[in-house]
Parts: sequence; structure tokens; C-alpha cells
Amino acid sequence: MVFDLLLPLLLSGTPALAGEALLEHPYSALSLSVSSAPAAVAGMVNGETLDYDIYWGAVYVGSAYMKIEKAVDISSRPAWHIVSQTRSGSFLANFYKVDDRNEAWMDAAGLYSYGYYKKISEAKHFFNEWVIFDGAGKKYYGKKMNRKRQISDFEGPLDRPVNDILSAVYRIRTMQVTPDTKVEMDVNTKRNWRLLIKTGKRERISTGYGKKQCILVEPMAGEEGLFVAKAGRRMLVWITDDELKVPMLLKAEISIGSITAKLVRRTIAP
Repeated sequence: MVFDLLLPLLLSGTPALAGEALLEHPYSALSLSVSSAPAAVAGMVNGETLDYDIYWGAVYVGSAYMKIEKAVDISSRPAWHIVSQTRSGSFLANFYKVDDRNEAWMDAAGLYSYGYYKKISEAKHFFNEWVIFDGAGKKYYGKKMNRKRQISDFEGPLDRPVNDILSAVYRIRTMQVTPDTKVEMDVNTKRNWRLLIKTGKRERISTGYGKKQCILVEPMAGEEGLFVAKAGRRMLVWITDDELKVPMLLKAEISIGSITAKLVRRTIAP
């Protein structure tokens, strides 16, 4: 997954330098200070890590993970801090190095987002940004760093709770998902829009994680997404047909062929 989770292989720009300063999200240092931990929600398990191997066709090109890092306190409410990371394998890194990181902060009860962080470093392509969704102030705002390392501020209106793309993945996992249905949710990627998710049929999927009955899910990510770098290209996700709704297999179209992420393990930190 660009995870982001998957690798968009045809990008250009200025490479990130080792040890170079990056933006830091204002929520990065938060800890949980509320009196009780978040209530249990299907698909949301504190300390859960999902590890993926990524392939271009039959060729292994890298690895990725998605993790519920911890619970934190935002405005006296418990929230989930979610992290995803993608790195190219040693062979691909020789000529196309990928090191992407995405983070999201999602309200544990309302399942809406408080903001996100994104650092994309793929070969010569680089950008870095953070966003806060200020529901009380009815606006979103943040900072972004371009490939020339210039930092600028931005903001815009926000008239309702929204999800960023990473928290949207986890919100889908909390839903009652059945074959051949449609779901919509409000999202923001420096603009407000509606994300449409279509579901398909049940299929038996086999990965290093095992063989599971799954439901096909297709997020219609529009111009920007966690899984697909460009508009008009499909992203297919097979999630387990059970309470956990674990993303087992992800397949994204790119300019030449497709990229596939296969779940190899699911672990829960103590």
C-alpha cells in the first residue's frame, strides 16, 4: 500500500537526504491521560501490527506494515494513533528507494479523524505534510514541505467530522460489510470529499497469513489515496469475512501492471 501501502513506480523530484529535518505533527508526543482505555471495537485492537510483503507481478519489491501504535488523549477523549510504513527491498532500493510513513489520529468512539501526517520519499519524489481537523473551529489546517524543502501553511473549511485515508481503512474494519453493497464516508485530503466504497463477492484468499474467507472491497479513492497514487486506477482489497476484517490482500493498478501486498503475519504487542 503506496501504503503509503503500495509503490507508485514512476515519479520524479528531489531525493530526501538521510538525517534531513522533517515536519513534526503537533500530536506526535501525545500520551493517554484519560481515566479509562478506549472501549473495545471490532477491528480496533491496541498494539495490532499487520505485516505485508509487496510484489510487482511475481517480483518481491518491498515490505509494509499497518499498526495501531497506541491510545492517546485528544481534547479529553481517547483516540487511536495509527501508523503505516513502506520500505523498498534491498534489490529495488538500488535504483528506486522507497521510505514512506503515514500516521493518523482517530477518535476511539466516533471513529472520525483528528488529523494525519504523511512523509513520502520515493526515488526522487518527496513531500511531507501534517493536518489537524479542528471540529470546534470548523476548519482544517496544517503545514507542508515540498521537494525543494520549502514549508508553507494551508487551511480550509470543515463543516462535519471527516476521516483521512489511513483512518478510513480502519473505520471500514469496524463496519458491517456484506457482499454487493456500497458505503460512503466523508474524507479530507486537503479538500473535503466523499469516499465511495464498493463491495464484491466472497472469495477464498490464501497468503502467508493463512487461507481465509474474504470479501472484496474497492475504495473509489478519487484523485488521491493511501493505496493508489493516481486517479483512474483501481485498488482492490480483500478483507476477512469475520469480526476483525483484516486486509489480507491488496492489489493496485500502476502504469505498468499492478502492485500486490500480501499479509504475512498479524501480531498483537503485549
